[in-house]
Amino acid sequence: MNKKKIEPKFGSIFKAVEEKAKKVSFLQDTATQITLNGNLDNLPLYVKVEDGVAEVAPYEYINAPFYIDADAETFASVLSGDKDFVVAIAQGSITINGDAAQAVVFCKTMFG
Repeated sequence: MNKKKIEPKFGSIFKAVEEKAKKVSFLQDTATQITLNGNLDNLPLYVKVEDGVAEVAPYEYINAPFYIDADAETFASVLSGDKDFVVAIAQGSITINGDAAQAVVFCKTMFG
């Protein structure tokens, strides 16, 4: 099976996050803002989960329980399946700030 290569561009990453969010089953409501760093002008997107359904939009999410900041190339590699999410955190290419419990559940569901 060929992996789909995600480009480190906002549109490609946004679409990949949206597709991935539709395929996983979330067990708790939450929301996060993902800010992509690199040659993207630090554009944010948010993922909001309500009643098990995820909504992804290209906007800031004010007062999210936790925030994900990611290097666009690394995040694209994670979405492509070429890099492990936890390894990216350990290397400092992805950082998470805020409610650790919600972040762990969300990230394991979305990227685990």
